[in-house]
Amino acid sequence: MAINLEDDAVHALNRAAAAAAREASEAIAPRHILAGTISQADPNLLDILTQLDLDPETLPESLRNLPETYEGHLPFTPAAHEVLAAAVRVAAAAEPGATTSTHLLLGVARAGGPRSSAALHDWGLNANALATALAPQPTPKAVGKDDTVQAVSGAATALLLAATLSLACAPDPGADTPPPPTDPFAATPADGPVPEIGPAPADYRPTAAGAPSTDIWVGRIERTPGGAPQLRDLVNATDRGGYDNQPTFDPSGTALYYTSAVDSTQTETFRYPLDGGAAEQVTHTSGASEFSPSPIPAQDAFSAIREERGRQFLWRYGADGSDLGPIFATVEPVGYHAWANETVAAMFVLGDPATLHVGDALSGEVRVVAENPGRSIHRIPGSQHISFVRKVAEDEWWIERLDPATGETTRLVAPPAGREDYAWTPEGEIIIGDGARLLAWSADAGWWEVAHLDEAAGGDISRIAVSADGTRIALVRNRQ
Repeated sequence: MAINLEDDAVHALNRAAAAAAREASEAIAPRHILAGTISQADPNLLDILTQLDLDPETLPESLRNLPETYEGHLPFTPAAHEVLAAAVRVAAAAEPGATTSTHLLLGVARAGGPRSSAALHDWGLNANALATALAPQPTPKAVGKDDTVQAVSGAATALLLAATLSLACAPDPGADTPPPPTDPFAATPADGPVPEIGPAPADYRPTAAGAPSTDIWVGRIERTPGGAPQLRDLVNATDRGGYDNQPTFDPSGTALYYTSAVDSTQTETFRYPLDGGAAEQVTHTSGASEFSPSPIPAQDAFSAIREERGRQFLWRYGADGSDLGPIFATVEPVGYHAWANETVAAMFVLGDPATLHVGDALSGEVRVVAENPGRSIHRIPGSQHISFVRKVAEDEWWIERLDPATGETTRLVAPPAGREDYAWTPEGEIIIGDGARLLAWSADAGWWEVAHLDEAAGGDISRIAVSADGTRIALVRNRQ
């Protein structure tokens, strides 16, 4: 079944991608489709929304005045897939059958699960009331013997839409080619030059020397009819003696970056393609090690902790492994980090006590926002907020939400006792390991068990990563 998009739907989805990019999201979620559709400012649609007591000017600033075009590419979350599929099905049953921005908004109201409902609720809209207000607009279409309306799955819709959008938004071959984007980061960190790294202390022992033997397992996340995550097709992606750890997915979800010990003194960044093929070494830094690779939003680059002769700085590398230099000069020793947006990073800094810092790579401003954080730091999907584990006491740990702009924190949930490694799904769930059990948490349901792994195949689960579209997962387990 071909997907026919009206121009206003193309522009709405482009605006949705722009909204996701503006929030530094790695995938387009229902809230972004909602924002992109409303941003079209269609008078008839705005009249309906006004009758439902929505004032578009009350929407978050980041989701207003969105551009009509977006030149990048972002995947859709599973919930967004269902929104698109619902929109296409409604359009297919209407005359003339083209999908419009109104159908997209109806898709948000009818599908997308808790994420769609939450987005509508946040903006004062009721899904049932919105669906009722929009439903009369499409005109039923007679279905003949040679004109069958097919049901379209969310995944198929996403693939067809990707092809449709790539054609609809292709640049004019005759237009002037825009200049390549400039590097947003300066060659020298904004907070000053990195001090010269002298000889290693006499008692220095490279981190790689004490690294445990671990494997990275990669699997799929599928959803039950009720929307609960299920683990499928888990395989050992590294399967060797030695340290393979700290996985993270690239924004497209086609590859996995991770840290691997090449010998007893040095680690490097490796890339594992998810569609098959052998892992490849990305960095080749003689005399230094890299840890915790993490793609930098809106850049063809990643950041990592660079350990050199006992010093640990947040460093930047091109996607090809080229050395692009330090990001901060005054924050050291950095142990772990996560990006809140294109320029702001949260960093775990070793010390007594350890502290959580927020730094802006453009201005060089760095602030301490918390003490005693855990090592698992993440951007919360659909926002520019950061989550981290705060270790209040030996037997009291909390996963907290941090607003990097204000430094304010909010407690979300206590993790299972002694567990601090977790990840977020784009649906707003926390995934965490507890021994060989994989658990999930949501604000509505609390904690529940997703899977119990084969204990003979590997040890406890530690680090976890989930792809931007929520369909792939990587788990680290100790080797037996």
